[in-house]
Amino acid sequence: MIELSSKEISDRKNWTFRIVKLIGVWGYKHLTRPHVEFHTNLKQLKKEKSVFLYSGLHKSLWETVGILAAIHLEGLPLAYGGMGDNLVKGRFFQSLAKKTGVFFIKRATNRKEILESAKKLKEYIIYYMAQGLDVMVFPEGTRKSILTQGKYGKFFPTVFEALLEYEKNKEKILEKYPHLPAYNTYIIPNNVDYSKIREDREMLENHPKGKPRTLHVLDSLKMVKNIRDTYISFGSPIKIADNLGKNRKELSTYVREKCLDLVKILPINIVSRAIINSVEGDHIKTDKIETNITRIIKKLRALKDRFRGFHSDDKPQDLLGKVAKYEINFRQKHLDIKNLAFYRLYADYIGHYFEGDIRE
Repeated sequence: MIELSSKEISDRKNWTFRIVKLIGVWGYKHLTRPHVEFHTNLKQLKKEKSVFLYSGLHKSLWETVGILAAIHLEGLPLAYGGMGDNLVKGRFFQSLAKKTGVFFIKRATNRKEILESAKKLKEYIIYYMAQGLDVMVFPEGTRKSILTQGKYGKFFPTVFEALLEYEKNKEKILEKYPHLPAYNTYIIPNNVDYSKIREDREMLENHPKGKPRTLHVLDSLKMVKNIRDTYISFGSPIKIADNLGKNRKELSTYVREKCLDLVKILPINIVSRAIINSVEGDHIKTDKIETNITRIIKKLRALKDRFRGFHSDDKPQDLLGKVAKYEINFRQKHLDIKNLAFYRLYADYIGHYFEGDIRE
């Protein structure tokens, strides 16, 4: 029988939360140009005693604030966010984070810790769901997958195991805890695409060792900058009750695929891939970049509904100009093989649309 252990859940009626929310919403409105795509029936589902788990791909620390700001401004309840305990150092700062609605997931270093961390995470998810509190998680567990593997990481199945376990045992839970209402549980796939990843250079700092340094929450103070056009997408709700035939791995794979379908294709992704395709030996053949842009757009034409910030009939030089306008590494005189890891980072964010190709 599932035990709903007593967790310290902040009611967010404190000054720490109010200040963080104020700063977060201000930054959302003034340091980015957000383009939000909500599924139309999320508000209606909330009226039907539903609880959401927001599950998304992970590219930047900005998502931990940006997604919540989008939810808040849409008039939906703010989700409680899961975060690796390595991102907030010290009891004082962790205490402050908890007041804003953060719960910590232990970043495990061995098999024993992995099992303990998974157990604790599952307990958290079930407890939040049973209380009718929405949760936001990034089941990849890291922003490093694209950088180190050239593709998005697999989703850890523990989160989805918790949802299945709650839904299958809901009647028994309600019998034991009669004060709790019965909630319909949904996964809300989501994704954020960026014209500028806020910490791209910091993540690349230790490349090509494959171990980009972990950024801490306090590093955010160094990175308060305009990240320009940001595309936040919320997909179709996935009702857990309709997916009880899946096991935890099947459900995690299914949700990951739905998140991948939300990835938008931006000018910086097209131009970066064109640059990668224009490398010969230790040089970038700049005279081939525009031709490669044309080829890439043609290849992706079937996905033109996912194009953002440009159209399929735009001229290659227009795409180059759009990106070079805000990113110095894409300007003609700064195109350099030394920036290859930088170009590859942005190219690989849409790499799954080229599966089957030989990776350049």
